[in-house]
Amino acid sequence: MLAELAVYAQSYGRTPRAFRPHLRAAARHWARGVRQTRAWAPHLANARGLLDTTIDDLPVRRTVVVLGSGALFDLPIESLARTFARVILVDRIHLSSIDRRIGRYANVTLDWRDLSAAGDPEALDFLGGLDGLDWVISANVVSEMAAAQPALARQVVDSHLGALLALPCPVTLITDLDYRVLNRHGVILDSGDLLHGHPMPRSGLRWKWEVAPFREESRDTRCVHYVAAWPDWRMAQL
Repeated sequence: MLAELAVYAQSYGRTPRAFRPHLRAAARHWARGVRQTRAWAPHLANARGLLDTTIDDLPVRRTVVVLGSGALFDLPIESLARTFARVILVDRIHLSSIDRRIGRYANVTLDWRDLSAAGDPEALDFLGGLDGLDWVISANVVSEMAAAQPALARQVVDSHLGALLALPCPVTLITDLDYRVLNRHGVILDSGDLLHGHPMPRSGLRWKWEVAPFREESRDTRCVHYVAAWPDWRMAQL
Protein backbone atom coordinates (compact mmCIF):
# COMPACT_ATOMS: atom_id res chain seq x y z
CA MET A 1 0.00 0.00 0.00
CA LEU A 2 2.82 2.42 0.86
CA ALA A 3 4.54 1.76 -2.47
CA GLU A 4 1.27 2.33 -4.32
CA LEU A 5 0.73 5.64 -2.52
CA ALA A 6 4.29 6.70 -3.26
CA VAL A 7 3.92 5.99 -6.98
CA TYR A 8 0.62 7.87 -7.00
CA ALA A 9 2.15 10.90 -5.30
CA GLN A 10 5.26 10.92 -7.48
CA SER A 11 3.13 10.69 -10.64
CA TYR A 12 0.54 13.29 -9.72
CA GLY A 13 2.43 16.46 -10.57
CA ARG A 14 3.49 15.39 -14.03
CA THR A 15 0.08 14.05 -15.02
CA PRO A 16 -2.06 16.52 -16.99
CA ARG A 17 -5.05 17.67 -14.94
CA ALA A 18 -7.57 16.09 -17.33
CA PHE A 19 -6.07 12.63 -16.77
CA ARG A 20 -5.55 12.75 -13.00
CA PRO A 21 -8.90 11.01 -12.29
CA HIS A 22 -7.38 7.89 -13.89
CA LEU A 23 -4.21 7.99 -11.80
CA ARG A 24 -5.46 6.04 -8.79
CA ALA A 25 -6.64 3.11 -10.95
CA ALA A 26 -3.31 3.04 -12.77
CA ALA A 27 -1.42 2.96 -9.47
CA ARG A 28 -3.64 0.09 -8.24
CA HIS A 29 -2.97 -1.84 -11.45
CA TRP A 30 0.77 -1.33 -11.01
CA ALA A 31 0.60 -2.52 -7.40
CA ARG A 32 -1.31 -5.64 -8.43
CA GLY A 33 1.30 -6.39 -11.10
CA VAL A 34 4.04 -6.15 -8.49
CA ARG A 35 2.16 -8.42 -6.09
CA GLN A 36 1.32 -10.94 -8.80
CA THR A 37 4.71 -11.13 -10.50
CA ARG A 38 4.63 -14.91 -10.51
CA ALA A 39 1.00 -15.30 -11.67
CA TRP A 40 1.42 -12.74 -14.45
CA ALA A 41 4.78 -14.06 -15.65
CA PRO A 42 3.48 -16.39 -18.44
CA HIS A 43 1.26 -13.66 -19.89
CA LEU A 44 4.03 -11.07 -19.82
CA ALA A 45 6.54 -13.48 -21.33
CA ASN A 46 4.16 -14.26 -24.20
CA ALA A 47 3.54 -10.58 -24.92
CA ARG A 48 7.19 -9.57 -24.74
CA GLY A 49 8.26 -12.58 -26.77
CA LEU A 50 5.80 -11.78 -29.53
CA LEU A 51 7.04 -8.19 -29.75
CA ASP A 52 10.71 -9.18 -29.67
CA THR A 53 10.10 -11.64 -32.51
CA THR A 54 8.14 -9.12 -34.56
CA ILE A 55 10.97 -6.59 -34.34
CA ASP A 56 13.12 -8.97 -36.37
CA ASP A 57 10.57 -8.94 -39.21
CA LEU A 58 10.60 -5.15 -39.65
CA PRO A 59 13.03 -4.03 -42.39
CA VAL A 60 12.92 -0.34 -41.37
CA ARG A 61 13.04 0.81 -37.75
CA ARG A 62 12.64 4.54 -37.41
CA THR A 63 9.62 5.27 -35.18
CA VAL A 64 7.53 2.85 -33.13
CA VAL A 65 4.43 3.95 -31.21
CA VAL A 66 2.98 1.92 -28.33
CA LEU A 67 -0.70 2.54 -27.67
CA GLY A 68 -1.57 1.74 -24.08
CA SER A 69 1.98 1.48 -22.80
CA GLY A 70 0.88 1.61 -19.16
CA ALA A 71 3.35 0.38 -16.56
CA LEU A 72 5.49 -1.33 -19.25
CA PHE A 73 4.91 -4.75 -17.69
CA ASP A 74 4.25 -6.39 -21.06
CA LEU A 75 6.69 -4.38 -23.19
CA PRO A 76 10.33 -5.14 -24.02
CA ILE A 77 11.10 -1.43 -23.81
CA GLU A 78 14.83 -2.07 -23.81
CA SER A 79 14.66 -3.92 -27.13
CA LEU A 80 12.45 -1.22 -28.64
CA ALA A 81 14.73 1.59 -27.52
CA ARG A 82 17.88 -0.12 -28.75
CA THR A 83 16.35 -1.01 -32.12
CA PHE A 84 14.28 2.04 -33.11
CA ALA A 85 15.45 5.60 -33.60
CA ARG A 86 12.38 6.85 -31.73
CA VAL A 87 9.96 5.19 -29.30
CA ILE A 88 6.73 6.98 -28.37
CA LEU A 89 4.72 5.65 -25.44
CA VAL A 90 1.07 6.73 -25.50
CA ASP A 91 -1.38 6.45 -22.60
CA ARG A 92 -3.54 8.51 -20.27
CA ILE A 93 -1.19 7.76 -17.37
CA HIS A 94 2.59 7.34 -17.27
CA LEU A 95 3.54 6.36 -13.74
CA SER A 96 6.81 7.35 -12.13
CA SER A 97 7.55 3.62 -11.76
CA ILE A 98 8.63 3.47 -15.42
CA ASP A 99 11.24 6.21 -15.11
CA ARG A 100 14.12 3.93 -14.21
CA ARG A 101 13.55 1.72 -17.26
CA ILE A 102 13.22 4.54 -19.77
CA GLY A 103 15.58 7.06 -18.19
CA ARG A 104 18.66 5.66 -19.87
CA TYR A 105 17.17 6.07 -23.35
CA ALA A 106 17.07 9.56 -24.84
CA ASN A 107 14.97 8.31 -27.75
CA VAL A 108 11.95 7.33 -25.61
CA THR A 109 9.23 9.96 -25.22
CA LEU A 110 5.93 10.00 -23.33
CA ASP A 111 2.63 11.17 -24.82
CA TRP A 112 -0.37 11.68 -22.50
CA ARG A 113 -3.45 11.03 -24.59
CA ASP A 114 -6.98 9.57 -24.38
CA LEU A 115 -6.97 7.00 -27.16
CA SER A 116 -10.67 6.22 -27.00
CA ALA A 117 -12.06 9.76 -26.94
CA ALA A 118 -15.54 8.26 -26.44
CA GLY A 119 -15.23 6.11 -29.52
CA ASP A 120 -14.00 8.97 -31.70
CA PRO A 121 -12.97 7.48 -35.07
CA GLU A 122 -10.30 10.18 -35.30
CA ALA A 123 -8.64 9.32 -31.98
CA LEU A 124 -5.61 7.86 -33.76
CA ASP A 125 -5.31 10.59 -36.38
CA PHE A 126 -2.30 12.03 -34.56
CA LEU A 127 -0.29 9.09 -35.89
CA GLY A 128 -0.60 10.49 -39.39
CA GLY A 129 1.54 13.45 -38.39
CA LEU A 130 4.50 11.36 -37.26
CA ASP A 131 7.47 11.14 -39.59
CA GLY A 132 8.98 7.73 -40.21
CA LEU A 133 6.25 5.70 -38.53
CA ASP A 134 7.23 2.07 -39.11
CA TRP A 135 5.33 0.16 -36.42
CA VAL A 136 2.36 0.59 -34.09
CA ILE A 137 1.67 -1.65 -31.11
CA SER A 138 -1.75 -1.77 -29.44
CA ALA A 139 -1.00 -3.47 -26.14
CA ASN A 140 -3.90 -4.70 -23.99
CA VAL A 141 -5.65 -1.35 -24.26
CA VAL A 142 -8.84 -1.78 -26.32
CA SER A 143 -10.72 -3.82 -23.70
CA GLU A 144 -9.70 -1.34 -21.00
CA MET A 145 -11.06 1.56 -23.06
CA ALA A 146 -14.33 -0.30 -23.55
CA ALA A 147 -14.63 -1.06 -19.83
CA ALA A 148 -14.14 2.61 -19.03
CA GLN A 149 -17.10 3.61 -21.24
CA PRO A 150 -19.78 0.91 -20.80
CA ALA A 151 -22.48 2.80 -22.70
CA LEU A 152 -20.20 3.11 -25.75
CA ALA A 153 -18.19 -0.08 -25.30
CA ARG A 154 -18.86 -1.68 -28.69
CA GLN A 155 -18.40 1.65 -30.46
CA VAL A 156 -15.05 2.13 -28.74
CA VAL A 157 -13.86 -1.34 -29.74
CA ASP A 158 -15.02 -1.00 -33.35
CA SER A 159 -13.45 2.43 -33.67
CA HIS A 160 -10.05 1.43 -32.30
CA LEU A 161 -9.71 -1.82 -34.23
CA GLY A 162 -10.93 -0.19 -37.42
CA ALA A 163 -8.51 2.70 -37.05
CA LEU A 164 -5.63 0.25 -36.62
CA LEU A 165 -6.50 -1.32 -39.98
CA ALA A 166 -6.31 2.07 -41.67
CA LEU A 167 -2.75 2.81 -40.57
CA PRO A 168 -0.10 2.79 -43.31
CA CYS A 169 2.39 0.69 -41.33
CA PRO A 170 2.47 -2.74 -39.66
CA VAL A 171 0.34 -2.98 -36.52
CA THR A 172 0.67 -5.57 -33.77
CA LEU A 173 -2.43 -6.14 -31.66
CA ILE A 174 -2.50 -7.76 -28.23
CA THR A 175 -5.89 -7.78 -26.55
CA ASP A 176 -8.01 -9.48 -23.91
CA LEU A 177 -10.94 -11.33 -25.50
CA ASP A 178 -13.00 -12.41 -22.51
CA TYR A 179 -12.81 -13.22 -18.82
CA ARG A 180 -13.99 -15.93 -16.45
CA VAL A 181 -14.34 -15.93 -12.68
CA LEU A 182 -13.95 -19.42 -11.20
CA ASN A 183 -14.24 -20.89 -7.73
CA ARG A 184 -11.89 -23.42 -6.15
CA HIS A 185 -13.77 -26.28 -7.84
CA GLY A 186 -13.27 -24.77 -11.30
CA VAL A 187 -16.92 -23.76 -11.61
CA ILE A 188 -17.44 -20.63 -13.71
CA LEU A 189 -19.29 -18.08 -11.59
CA ASP A 190 -19.14 -15.20 -14.05
CA SER A 191 -17.86 -14.54 -17.56
CA GLY A 192 -17.98 -11.83 -20.18
CA ASP A 193 -16.95 -10.72 -23.64
CA LEU A 194 -14.43 -7.92 -23.19
CA LEU A 195 -14.74 -6.87 -26.85
CA HIS A 196 -18.54 -6.71 -26.69
CA GLY A 197 -19.34 -8.83 -29.70
CA HIS A 198 -16.77 -7.48 -32.12
CA PRO A 199 -15.87 -10.42 -34.42
CA MET A 200 -12.22 -11.39 -34.18
CA PRO A 201 -10.12 -13.54 -36.56
CA ARG A 202 -9.69 -17.15 -35.51
CA SER A 203 -5.99 -16.92 -36.32
CA GLY A 204 -3.36 -15.49 -34.02
CA LEU A 205 -1.81 -16.61 -30.77
CA ARG A 206 -3.92 -17.45 -27.72
CA TRP A 207 -3.06 -17.73 -24.04
CA LYS A 208 -4.50 -17.33 -20.55
CA TRP A 209 -3.71 -14.48 -18.18
CA GLU A 210 -4.20 -15.15 -14.47
CA VAL A 211 -5.25 -11.58 -13.70
CA ALA A 212 -6.42 -12.19 -10.14
CA PRO A 213 -5.40 -15.46 -8.45
CA PHE A 214 -7.13 -16.67 -5.32
CA ARG A 215 -7.01 -14.08 -2.52
CA GLU A 216 -6.31 -11.15 -4.85
CA GLU A 217 -9.94 -10.10 -5.23
CA SER A 218 -11.59 -12.85 -3.19
CA ARG A 219 -10.37 -15.69 -1.02
CA ASP A 220 -12.22 -18.36 -2.98
CA THR A 221 -12.34 -17.04 -6.56
CA ARG A 222 -9.85 -16.35 -9.31
CA CYS A 223 -10.22 -14.27 -12.47
CA VAL A 224 -8.69 -15.42 -15.75
CA HIS A 225 -8.54 -13.40 -18.97
CA TYR A 226 -8.18 -15.02 -22.36
CA VAL A 227 -5.76 -13.09 -24.57
CA ALA A 228 -5.17 -13.07 -28.32
CA ALA A 229 -2.38 -11.49 -30.34
CA TRP A 230 -1.65 -10.86 -34.00
CA PRO A 231 1.83 -9.74 -35.12
CA ASP A 232 0.25 -8.11 -38.20
CA TRP A 233 -3.34 -7.03 -37.58
CA ARG A 234 -3.98 -6.20 -41.25
CA MET A 235 -2.83 -9.61 -42.47
CA ALA A 236 -5.07 -11.25 -39.88
CA GLN A 237 -8.10 -10.03 -41.82
CA LEU A 238 -7.20 -12.03 -44.92
